[in-house]
Amino acid sequence: MPRTLLALLGLALASARALSAPVVAPHVQVELVADRASIQPGHAAAVGLRFALEPGWHVYWRNPGDSGEAPSVEWTLPPGFSAGPIEWPTPERIPVGPLTNFGYEGVALLPVTLRVPADLPSFGTVDIRAKATWLVCDRDECIPGSAPLSLRLPVAGGAPGPTDATPLFDATRARLPAAVPPGWQLSADASPEAITLVARGVTGALDPRPLFFPFAREAIEHAEPQEVTLSPDGFRLDLTPWSGARSPLAAVAGVLTVGGHAYAIDVAVGTAGLALMPLVLAFAGGLLLNLMPCVFPVLALKALGLVGLAGEAQRDVRVHGIVYALGVLVSFWALAGVLLAVRAGGAQLGWGFQLQSPVVVALLATLFFWMALTLLDVSPVGASLMGLGNRLAAGGGYRASFFTGVLATVVATPCTAPFMGTALGYALVQPPAVALGVFTSLGLGLALPYVAITLVPAIGARLPRPGAWMETLKHVLAFPLLATVVWLVWVVSLQAGPAGVLAVLTAILLVALAMWITGRRPRGRSRLVAGTAVAGALGVLATIVPTAMVPSAGGALAWEPYSAERVGEHLRAGRPVFVDFTAAWCVTCQVNERLALATPAVTAKMKAMGVVPMRADWTRPDPDIARALQRFGRDGVPLYVLYTGREKDPPRILPQILTTETVLTELDQLERRSPT
Repeated sequence: MPRTLLALLGLALASARALSAPVVAPHVQVELVADRASIQPGHAAAVGLRFALEPGWHVYWRNPGDSGEAPSVEWTLPPGFSAGPIEWPTPERIPVGPLTNFGYEGVALLPVTLRVPADLPSFGTVDIRAKATWLVCDRDECIPGSAPLSLRLPVAGGAPGPTDATPLFDATRARLPAAVPPGWQLSADASPEAITLVARGVTGALDPRPLFFPFAREAIEHAEPQEVTLSPDGFRLDLTPWSGARSPLAAVAGVLTVGGHAYAIDVAVGTAGLALMPLVLAFAGGLLLNLMPCVFPVLALKALGLVGLAGEAQRDVRVHGIVYALGVLVSFWALAGVLLAVRAGGAQLGWGFQLQSPVVVALLATLFFWMALTLLDVSPVGASLMGLGNRLAAGGGYRASFFTGVLATVVATPCTAPFMGTALGYALVQPPAVALGVFTSLGLGLALPYVAITLVPAIGARLPRPGAWMETLKHVLAFPLLATVVWLVWVVSLQAGPAGVLAVLTAILLVALAMWITGRRPRGRSRLVAGTAVAGALGVLATIVPTAMVPSAGGALAWEPYSAERVGEHLRAGRPVFVDFTAAWCVTCQVNERLALATPAVTAKMKAMGVVPMRADWTRPDPDIARALQRFGRDGVPLYVLYTGREKDPPRILPQILTTETVLTELDQLERRSPT
């Protein structure tokens, strides 16, 4: 029989075969059901155990509470298939005398995701078999049950249709616990007498009041009341520890229901956890910032500075390290002060805000060009106007160490390292003292490698001695600076168009002229001419005016400009949405785009799944994008958000450092949760 005929026959019988024959047991009817009428090779499939209970009877959640036993299932699947764990919807509290159980009454579905092999022929049928075990109870008695179940599904290559069980799957998915929303800060404390769970940064309704269902059976006293204390930005939940516990709880893990929504939580217990964690994240983010490509140009100055310190007195070396760290910290404090002051005035700024100005970007391009020519010995280091730049960062002395720290901070702002986004998002909604503490921790992380080398003699002793080879090294290290100039000019082209590029290149030309003049004749009238050329360069840069944004490169995907309204429209239409919060000056964003988002595999997957790609371009100030970042607890880009296509589902936040595998894994999980 031709394959197409077999497939059509399978589809015709699909609706009838999407449900197994139900097993009727005392007080419950059990059957195996499917979300879709057929299976597609290579696509996840959702099946589940459906319990239809008589009134007054219930089955149990994964933690049954004070008594009872959770249902279990053993699968017998066709070759190449595999089954995931049971996805437990949020249970109900079922009081039974002095006890409290957790479970389900009425009709309950326990979904499971099946992995389907890609090489499965697109015709015929497959048999899904399972042995289910359960305990069904009312207020007086419990009856154990067990039965073999089976489900025969056709295999088809086209889009499968719904079954009678599809509405139940949709309703059950709405009751599955989601990830904690961005911006929430959870902390927990525990002692033998009390367990306290604190949530801050909570937005939205708190009615129905928060309620906690622990994963572990021996974590809390299930029947004891859970006292809720509301605060302006969240709540505190007081729980009673399990009376049989021999030691305080290590973590508060379970499902937290707030305002009718359920969230899966796993909060390590510790009285200082809330205060220390953002500081730890900020320090780790600052340390990793040294590895980001935006800091690379300053590595040239650092390397020269370290080599130049070889042979000096250890005390002087240490002071250089401390002064460098001070430059970094002062810069971070200045950035924090500006951000907090502007936010207090009602404006929306974030990490890297200064690079939203094409004038600032053009000034940086000109400064780096100037420094590159200095490293190439176009102009001598002296007391001239050009020498000022050398003394600031590229020359010797403590002032150079200080301004190298300043420069490292300035050029680091286009990058966001892992952990930074969470820490900065937390800092800018805290009191000024806490925010400054987070920024200080971030600065200490950035300064640590250089300071460690200068403070530890054993490391400093390994530095090579200064010599003629340093001249060659200095010339070589000028080229990372010139590469940065190229990138910054490209950013200006996006922010200010051809006129902006003409202005910055003119300024660079004037700077080159000034440095050539001082190199040939460093004194007298030549200094006046050079100073005039530099003043002309600054004047030209001041004329740069932002223009209409030029869309950034987006690969083969048709990126739609971001708007919250359009996201809502797509979700109401059932379309998943991927939002790329990015900026042309954000180096991390550009690297992620080229190494992950623009790859053929990700592009093909998004198109196949019908994911709507949206780009929130923050290259220039945009209050709508700033507010959206704030809603996700972030203060800068990159940020990657994946919406499932259902309005009720919370969005997924992807890591700040993307790989093709990371994005594909997220899309695979979305596909398994939303079989089509």
